[in-house]
Amino acid sequence: MKIFLMLILAALFGSAAVFSGNGAAAPAQGMRPESGIVEGFYGRPWTEGERRMMLHFLREQGMNLYVYAPKDDPYHREKWREPYPLEEMLALKRLAAEARAVGVELVFAVSPGLDQRFSGWAGEVDEKVLLQKLEAVHEMGIDRFAIFFDDIEHKEGEAQALFLNRLNKELLARSLIEKPLIVVPTEYFLQDMKDGSRTKMYTREFAAHLDSEIVVLFTGESVVPEGIRSEDMTEAERLYGRKLGIWWNYPVTDYLPGKLALGPVQGLAADVAERTPVFLMNPMEKPYLSRIALATGAEWLFSPSTYDAEAAWRTAIRKQYGDLADEMEAFALHSRRMEKDWAHTGAPDAPVLKEQMEVFWHKVERGEEAAAEEAELAREFRRLKDAAKHLEARLPQEILAECLPQLQLLAQYAEAGEASLAMVKARREGKFAQEKALYQRIEGVPTQWQEKEEPRLSEQVLADFIAKAKAWERRGILQIEKRM
Repeated sequence: MKIFLMLILAALFGSAAVFSGNGAAAPAQGMRPESGIVEGFYGRPWTEGERRMMLHFLREQGMNLYVYAPKDDPYHREKWREPYPLEEMLALKRLAAEARAVGVELVFAVSPGLDQRFSGWAGEVDEKVLLQKLEAVHEMGIDRFAIFFDDIEHKEGEAQALFLNRLNKELLARSLIEKPLIVVPTEYFLQDMKDGSRTKMYTREFAAHLDSEIVVLFTGESVVPEGIRSEDMTEAERLYGRKLGIWWNYPVTDYLPGKLALGPVQGLAADVAERTPVFLMNPMEKPYLSRIALATGAEWLFSPSTYDAEAAWRTAIRKQYGDLADEMEAFALHSRRMEKDWAHTGAPDAPVLKEQMEVFWHKVERGEEAAAEEAELAREFRRLKDAAKHLEARLPQEILAECLPQLQLLAQYAEAGEASLAMVKARREGKFAQEKALYQRIEGVPTQWQEKEEPRLSEQVLADFIAKAKAWERRGILQIEKRM
């Protein structure tokens, strides 16, 4: 009888392990950090339906945390002292119930640092107000909280730490939480922790006074870094005197919302997964498209020592897009890299195509035969144009709504690429009227952006190819005018 019961239990547990969104057995608890997402971006907060979708997606990927912290939810940050309206409280209650049902822990965060007071009667009032707010949220079924002091000017390390200690103890004493607070300090990346006397002092004060049980998050060497090395973890742990959780800023795009981050999570040292207690990815304002990168992050957590970012990326697209996977991969390949003056992250956009384009222009500029490269580029431009139009016609509406401007731009770039090739050929054949007409077709295609909200993709590949074609033609016109 005992053997029979053991066989039944083994079968049940085996079935549960196999049932996951990526088709792989879920890792045993304790084998990797708590993981999931922090809805912590600037921009439109997600809808209730989008959050419910994400809860199920996280569970399918073997992740177990959803931190609610949208920067532009006024009651989370700017109006943090004010209670949520009844309708939004009921939405939180429904979300908490859904989270429990699927086995994901919902963490409610508040960002009071814009104007929180820490001393005197005003400090006591603010502390009481915040406690009342968390107590009200707890009544909605949420029993884990986070306090964020990121992106503020005031660097009050000791005051923040002592406040967090008091709040954490009070929440535990009232049984409003079972696990300690998760916090983000004002200095949350390594460069600021190390540079400048003021920031060094903040880090020392915050670390020296904060209770060891409270979980601290940091982002790596910078806010949006290439990756996190073992040395980064070691240095940050030394400065804060504890193991640190990770807030990973990919695929978030709030600093460049015209670009979609559709690449894989990469650049994280394997031992980061073993050393961190919490790993959270900050997604885009676009939840459906965020799932590509989030799935690769889950894959990295599952097996960090053998993780292959490109393979994980292709697998995620195949599983999420089915018979549209080839077209979606062609599109996503041109929207992976995030570059800004202070942000550098993500896999490169279409590196093989970029190299082919460089060879083509090198030969054209030297007057050499480039027929093979021209034919290869023509095939790729045609494939991209077809992919863009196919995706626009067949993507589910909720996904299409998140990427339509970029899809249309991809088609425009592909058509401009074809026109550029034809323009080069027309020059070679002495068809100058045709060359001029083709130049007019590409002249207005955007290759530079004035506003960060403007749709963009493939800046260093397709856009760069069109920009080079424009410059090549302008130089040719000047040479003709000089001869005249």
